[in-house]
Amino acid sequence: MNKRLLIVEDDDNLMDLMLDYCEELNVTAIPAVDGTSALAKALAEKPDAATVDYRLPDMSGMDVIHRLKKDPATAAIPLFLLSADAKLHETEAKKAGAAGVLLKPVSPDGLRAALNGCWGNE
Repeated sequence: MNKRLLIVEDDDNLMDLMLDYCEELNVTAIPAVDGTSALAKALAEKPDAATVDYRLPDMSGMDVIHRLKKDPATAAIPLFLLSADAKLHETEAKKAGAAGVLLKPVSPDGLRAALNGCWGNE
């Protein structure tokens, strides 16, 4: 794929898993462990997509999505909310402009399908 994915996840084990998936998919990972660093990295690094954990230490994943979608510099980035209860947060995430909601823990096939949905089969 050769694209760049911002991964916003504060759990070390899940971050490691997502980093492994990115390597398998030939996607460059941009890790962020909280909302503040995610917002800064999204502006500085211009990722091709982002996965955002619902629960972060400094703000909610929904706050991150709202802020990224509100900023013209990051509004076009496809965002996927990561949640242990995807059905519960799906409507809220879609209203905020998320491309979708992924159930945690995400599988490599689930991540591939989500990314292919926004990038096509590149």
